[in-house]
Amino acid sequence: MSFIYLFIFAFLFVASFLEFSNKKVSKQLYILIVVIMCLTAGLGYALSPDWVAYFDTFNALAYVNWSEFGRFAYMAGMEKGYLGLNKILVDYGFDFGMLTLIVATTSLILKTTTFYKYGGFPFLVLFIYAMPNFMFEEHVHIRQGLANAIALYSIRYVIDRNLIKFLICITIGFQFHESIIVFLLAYWIAPMKFDEKFIGWLVVFSIIGFYTGLNSIIEVIMQYMPIGQDKFEDYQSQLYNEGDGVAVGDFVKIISILSIIIYNKYAVEDKLYCYFRNLFVFGVLLYFFLGKGIFGIRLPGFYLVFLGLTVGRLVYSFNGEKFKRNFIYVSFVSYTILLIFWFQVKQGHKSNFGNYRTFFNKEAVYGLWKWK
Repeated sequence: MSFIYLFIFAFLFVASFLEFSNKKVSKQLYILIVVIMCLTAGLGYALSPDWVAYFDTFNALAYVNWSEFGRFAYMAGMEKGYLGLNKILVDYGFDFGMLTLIVATTSLILKTTTFYKYGGFPFLVLFIYAMPNFMFEEHVHIRQGLANAIALYSIRYVIDRNLIKFLICITIGFQFHESIIVFLLAYWIAPMKFDEKFIGWLVVFSIIGFYTGLNSIIEVIMQYMPIGQDKFEDYQSQLYNEGDGVAVGDFVKIISILSIIIYNKYAVEDKLYCYFRNLFVFGVLLYFFLGKGIFGIRLPGFYLVFLGLTVGRLVYSFNGEKFKRNFIYVSFVSYTILLIFWFQVKQGHKSNFGNYRTFFNKEAVYGLWKWK
């Protein structure tokens, strides 16, 4: 992994340790690392395995009139909001690099402001988010990353119980990735009352469904859905090609749920913790019980991203022994550090994260604007 990413992770680790140790960490440092992350993702060149497809689509829009835009969007299989942003930039003479910079910056601003406002320990939340979500959502799955950012931003309207503004956010996010539609449920799931036993039984049921094949019922349902069938088949084939078995992600999610069950009573009085906990738990349920369908590929991510916020609020509002609080912090930080090494081993050969370059290098085929 390139130095810039190691620097980001090291910076976040040190800052999170300082804030956890009750040392004052300035807001300016938080803004600084966010700016570095925005520039790293936005200026990065050819990091994603998908960049060629996005680049070709961007260039193709130069030959598409607005009157043909709807048909082009249908043929490209991408959302009109995302393609519309591409088209506007193309028409004004910008190059693909401007698109990646705008998308990464917008996505991270929406996410990090939410982390800072609600996370309790924002550096800890951002550290947990950074690996691996930052690597995927701001570099690879940029459309879903932007939609996920809008979903995260909308959580303030879930907390304030403002349904209209929440629905406006979902509508905007839908223009960049249709899978955000599943986050509609968040408005009603977040305030629900769950105890430790109920959470445990829900997860056990979903895991049994996952490993016994009971969750295959979603495949039957999707056959009769009027929309999304093509995408479902694409996601389904991607999953089956990856094979079965117990993945690292399965183990981590189970451990995270066990931690919530064990330590839930020490933070249950914190409203924000309960909201974030409910959303993360629902993501785990989707991940396991609906693991062989579309919900198990893309949709749980809109809820699983709340792991950082859940841990941040749990540690921040923890009302118990200091040893237990320290154990929770050390456990999740250690997991994140181990995940950094695991990511390098598993993803190093599939991307250019180990050979970071910006699009200002001489070999780059795109930049911020097109020279005529």
